Amino acid sequence: MNDSGFTDEDSIEEKAILDQQKLETEQFLGDVRKTFGSAHGKRIFTFLLEQGMVSSPLYGESSKMIRNVAVHDFVIENVLGPVLTADEEIYLSIVRSRAEQLRKKEDDDGKTVK
Repeated sequence: MNDSGFTDEDSIEEKAILDQQKLETEQFLGDVRKTFGSAHGKRIFTFLLEQGMVSSPLYGESSKMIRNVAVHDFVIENVLGPVLTADEEIYLSIVRSRAEQLRKKEDDDGKTVK
């Protein structure tokens, strides 16, 4: 028995489990980087964020508000969170691209008004 109250065999098994969990996490984050780092993946990621109303107000009718919050929280935790953990540049590049599109649209709208 060691200081933790576990046998050495228990410690070896615990370390093996932790190593396996670490490997699975690293593989998952690698998959997230590869998937959402591509142009196709960024479009899907953007769609998921929009569906999850990540940048939209969540208030409204009571029943819709509960649904909106649930969907929002799910997307934040299960889509945005892993992407930010894997490579925050993926998300930031989407934000920069959308800001550029909005600026261009504002510039184009301003030219048509004149």
